[in-house]
Amino acid sequence: MPLLQFQSNIQNISEESSDELHHLYGQILSEELGKSIQYVMVSLEFEKNLSFSADVAQPCAYIEVKNVGALSPDTTSKISKRLSDLCTRFLKIESSRVYIEFQDSERHMWGWNGSTFA
Repeated sequence: MPLLQFQSNIQNISEESSDELHHLYGQILSEELGKSIQYVMVSLEFEKNLSFSADVAQPCAYIEVKNVGALSPDTTSKISKRLSDLCTRFLKIESSRVYIEFQDSERHMWGWNGSTFA
């Protein structure tokens, strides 16, 4: 149900680092949304043509977090902090250069396993 899509202009990330990020981002969503990790999907895309504040040279990131069910202001605030901190610590992207978009959906708007979550 939870989906995290990550895009960054960072170049040349190792497969090991990518695997670790998949795990860490998935863990954050699972913990903060109270949902099993088995339903969390993470998509990481690097070497994207992104800029922030018209500065193409500096690292930046755009993250989408989608969820079946409501996302409270408290939950989005906690997730935003944790995702931004991870970007800074792990990828050296300043939190001021990370945008995060949150989207919640009704259960009938997400399909899985030949049906929906309704």
